Amino acid sequence: MMPEGSENDMPPAAPILLTDQVSRDFHGKPAVSDLSIAVRPGRIMGLLGPNGAGKSTTLRMMCGLLQPTSGQILFHDRPLDSWRNSLYEHLSCVLEDSSLAYMFLTGWDNLAYQGGLYGYGRKETFERCRELMDSLKLTEHMDKPVGDWSRGTQQKLALVTGMIPRPEALILDEPTLGLDVVSKRDFLQAITALSRQGTGIIIATHQSEVVDTVADDITLIHHGRTQWAGTYPDFIRVHSRRLTGRDDASMDLEHILLELFTVDDEDQGNPIGSVETGKPGKAAEGEER
Repeated sequence: MMPEGSENDMPPAAPILLTDQVSRDFHGKPAVSDLSIAVRPGRIMGLLGPNGAGKSTTLRMMCGLLQPTSGQILFHDRPLDSWRNSLYEHLSCVLEDSSLAYMFLTGWDNLAYQGGLYGYGRKETFERCRELMDSLKLTEHMDKPVGDWSRGTQQKLALVTGMIPRPEALILDEPTLGLDVVSKRDFLQAITALSRQGTGIIIATHQSEVVDTVADDITLIHHGRTQWAGTYPDFIRVHSRRLTGRDDASMDLEHILLELFTVDDEDQGNPIGSVETGKPGKAAEGEER
């Protein structure tokens, strides 16, 4: 039970982005099966799982790049495909190894081009981006071609570009991969600030320190199925108790994941765990605790 007055006593906000029993097959083989995830405004969801768990497939469905084989994805309670082109005025994604930039253009020209796709003029685009650019210390690089930038600086530009329309939901797939410690810190501070402004964020990463730093909620998937959905504190508390047998135990996230993933590697017939959720309302709609 959470302490009296904790955030879990508050009624949860309605999901802004919801996968409702979504499945996706490739060549007749399931990559994701009956997966339900709820992204809520002002909260950061950490999407965790070992390699091949279905994280990237899930995020590509959530941003409309892949169609589910079954189930549906809802944005503001409407099917994703019903939004058509207007979807990306409200939802942005920064996917692993994808680039929103043209390498031969300067940072300013890239922003102006991307802003134009949303119907914004050059001046309005820059004004929309200025605060985030300042927080990421990006302005000093903007006169140079993006191809001359470091990966970390390019990744910062990708986030700025994704935030031009000031979306209500942001999807991030391994956004800090390859970043140095300073760039990672700046990036995580920026997305934390965005969540505090009301943006609902889902981030898939293998870097446990990223989830430690920013996540409010966790969904753990394995073989394309939900193994846990709930708050970050509940995830730590329940799995620390389960793995140590002590009610007062508090393991760090990295050691919990190592234990869970190692157990599964050693016994393929015994998956990471049965489906569990945290407090009601934190898991996706329709899931049982």
